[in-house]
Amino acid sequence: MAIKKGLCFGAVLLMILSLAAAEWQNETAGRIVREKEYPLLVESLQKQFPALTDSEKAAVSLIIGYCQSRLKDFQAELFWMKKYLEEFRAVDVKLGFLPAGSRQKILQFRTSWQKDFPVIWELGLETTDSDFAYFAPPGELKLRLQVSVPCNFQLFGREGDLLAQGVLGQEVRSVAVPIMTDFCKVASHGFRLLLTLRHAPEKIIEKYFTIELEYLYPEDVEFDPLSAEVKLKGRELQPESKSETIVLSQRTHFDKKLFKKTVLKNFLIGAAFFIVRSTLLTSTMDNPETSLFAKSALYGTRKVFNLAGIGFSLAALSQLPKLFKREKTVEEKTVDLPEARTANENLKRDMAAGREKIRVRLSVQAI
Repeated sequence: MAIKKGLCFGAVLLMILSLAAAEWQNETAGRIVREKEYPLLVESLQKQFPALTDSEKAAVSLIIGYCQSRLKDFQAELFWMKKYLEEFRAVDVKLGFLPAGSRQKILQFRTSWQKDFPVIWELGLETTDSDFAYFAPPGELKLRLQVSVPCNFQLFGREGDLLAQGVLGQEVRSVAVPIMTDFCKVASHGFRLLLTLRHAPEKIIEKYFTIELEYLYPEDVEFDPLSAEVKLKGRELQPESKSETIVLSQRTHFDKKLFKKTVLKNFLIGAAFFIVRSTLLTSTMDNPETSLFAKSALYGTRKVFNLAGIGFSLAALSQLPKLFKREKTVEEKTVDLPEARTANENLKRDMAAGREKIRVRLSVQAI
């Protein structure tokens, strides 16, 4: 019973698909003979395109391309013909549902495109060259190329330098591409492929593509492709020795020169002010013959001399701590750190192991 239900469901699905196919085919067959209806036909086919099978998409791409050529829309024509020629590789499509005259015109249109528009069917790297060690790159890469029609080719690098040239055809050819020493330091490299039709050398077609680099390394490794610096997360090289200062002897030294220059000098000056204040000024003030005006003047002078004596005495006292200097005899000694040396050796070994695991994976991207 279940088998019968499955068969019924399959039959209904096939019927729906055949009806959908018949719908766009019938519409195309009716409108392809009336060129004024091409805009409506193109709009309708574009709406139905996502739901079609691959073989139907190839046929619709060719038909839309033909319609756009008749409508003089070259950009749209180029878009749909590139889709037919490149994406669907110019597969042989079934156009028996079209009127004979229209079918013949579309086939002639396809032939002209196939003759004058080389399609790159293969653009990639040899498997052995698509993955290698970062620190042991090959001197050249093997590029696989295949085109739909015979062409002379020239391959240029990112700086415009000629890397390779020769002949391409419908057989896959391996082309050796030399690479620079800094190739792995840059994540993307652009190339220009110049194709010249062998039967029409005046027709030149440019194709652009890039080789993208993906860097693969362990999770505990920190890696900078530009500087090629390798580190391990959370681990750094440690100093394997340190300097220590050892005091061999020390003594206190009394600076006699500084004592005479500062302390003794200030004490003597201060003492002179005190002596003058205590003798000459005081005796003059106590003399009965000294006038009252002179006494008042001498009183102020005595006060100034007293302050000056105190100032020089304090200046002398403040210099006393500087007279005593402690001298040390020291020796610098280097002490080895064996634990740090062992840790560094382990780190260097692990870094070398991580370095060997850093790889580069290449992929070709058409532009």
